[in-house]
Amino acid sequence: MPVKSCYALGWDTTSRTDEVAHLDGMEDLMRQMIVVALVAIFAGLMLLPAGVASADPNNRNTLRFVLDCDTGGTVEVVFELSSADSFHVVGTSSNFLWKSLDYVTPDGQAGRIERGVQGSGHDLVTCTYTGAVSGNHYTATGFFTP
Repeated sequence: MPVKSCYALGWDTTSRTDEVAHLDGMEDLMRQMIVVALVAIFAGLMLLPAGVASADPNNRNTLRFVLDCDTGGTVEVVFELSSADSFHVVGTSSNFLWKSLDYVTPDGQAGRIERGVQGSGHDLVTCTYTGAVSGNHYTATGFFTP
């Protein structure tokens, strides 16, 4: 049934269903515009450069210290508490994987931890350090990865 509405100079006889169909078309157009805008934003975010990756973790579960190695140098490393098998060499992608770890506590108790890491052709290196939290003196024998 036509609905009559008064405009400034006359009557409009469009049906109510025509108005509803027109609104549905506008809603579809708005949805399409929103989807296009979201796709454009997502594509723009994908083009942003990623942050620089770092081999050495830096969070509340890491300890920093310096290894003093028998090869004649010192190396700054990071030890991640959740990964007790290696020291990450700061500023590189290299790790120091220890094969054995000897320790002496501040009150003189000593111990040794052995691991099955063989090194597969790497030269074994002996490094010492003092535990950042425990104060233990450690001697680690292992190798550096490339």
